[in-house]
Amino acid sequence: MVPRFFPERFSKSERRRIREAAASRNVSISFHGPSDYLNLGALYPEVRKAVLHRIKMCLGFARDVEAKRLTLHIDPPFDFVFAGREGTYLRDHWSTYRNAIKQSLLELIDFSQRDVLICIENDRLSRMAMEVLEELLPRENLFLTWDIPKSHTTSGEPIVEMENFFMRHLKKIRECHLHGQKPGKRSHDVIGVGAIDFAHYLEILVSHDVCFTLEIRPREEALKSLEILKDLLENFGWKISASAEL
Repeated sequence: MVPRFFPERFSKSERRRIREAAASRNVSISFHGPSDYLNLGALYPEVRKAVLHRIKMCLGFARDVEAKRLTLHIDPPFDFVFAGREGTYLRDHWSTYRNAIKQSLLELIDFSQRDVLICIENDRLSRMAMEVLEELLPRENLFLTWDIPKSHTTSGEPIVEMENFFMRHLKKIRECHLHGQKPGKRSHDVIGVGAIDFAHYLEILVSHDVCFTLEIRPREEALKSLEILKDLLENFGWKISASAEL
């Protein structure tokens, strides 16, 4: 969350107005939780407590405006190198970091009370995080956000391990982030500028309970992408009624 949308900046009456405005326009709200160094796998108890406190504030805000989803990142754990070579630190402490991630997720799931779906995004998703998710997804009220470009290399090639993970858990995906990326350039560009075949992924996801989110700035470029997305979705029987107007 950017400072403009910090939960503490919104009073009860402001939250009510947002909730009522969204309901009157039939708009579904998604939240993206803080992704700036709030590490769910922090080992320091007081740090992890503060991280969870901030995310719970976001969950409370989401609940008050009747948002449906909250997307979170799980940052990869730290590791050390030994004289220029891969070290053994993380392997030696694997269960310690793994348990910290797991316990953080369980605490947030319990706090959400099923009012807001907690969705874990694949941006910076490590093998350890996927291991924890493999355990929790089948039995907990926990879901996924698939950022399509973030499961590809900068040249547009699929990251096989990550894509296979999402294909195994299709029924748990509740949000999909869409944005373009020119080869070798930064992401969050207009859809279609790179090598990613978005139609392929839309065909996989449209039959599931998934919310598609355009992660593109500025607004003018997002509107261009909306028109492209409308054309793509119409090929699969979807129709977006909203017009792309400034």
